[in-house]
Amino acid sequence: MRVTARSLASVLALLAALAPSLAVGQESTINDAAVEPAGFSSLQKSLIIPGWGQLAEKRYFEGVAFLSAEVLCLAGFLSYNHSANAYYDRYQSADNREDAIRFRALAEKYDTRRNRVLLAAAAVWVVNLIDIYAIVKKNEKKQRALRLALGCGPNSELAVTLSYRR
Repeated sequence: MRVTARSLASVLALLAALAPSLAVGQESTINDAAVEPAGFSSLQKSLIIPGWGQLAEKRYFEGVAFLSAEVLCLAGFLSYNHSANAYYDRYQSADNREDAIRFRALAEKYDTRRNRVLLAAAAVWVVNLIDIYAIVKKNEKKQRALRLALGCGPNSELAVTLSYRR
């Protein structure tokens, strides 16, 4: 299988275009037209680019780790893919049987490495999504707290507010 940088770029562009519609848990209200469109949620950001959601949640170490791992995997993918394609071209133009066998074996070796790195990139993406989902759920639980607030009301009156968020 021959994978080019152009085909990889078109798949990534398609995923980026579909990401907002693929996000889970998006609720709509009756007055959607009146509400200004909100930016991407942290989960949607991590769906598009691993680590972006963690960076948006100010979890810099995790965000940089996921982003770096994904970039390294994609760089390895492109490098191994280039090597596999070069050896495959040499295999096709080989003059003798020994060279053809050697180049074919090298092409298959780099194809295998490319596929493993692509699998690692997918694993990084999945772990990234699990991590950001846990972060989002944890933040939602924090918002469901019972709050007691003291404040100043109109005309300098003391106000006590008790609120509960579900």
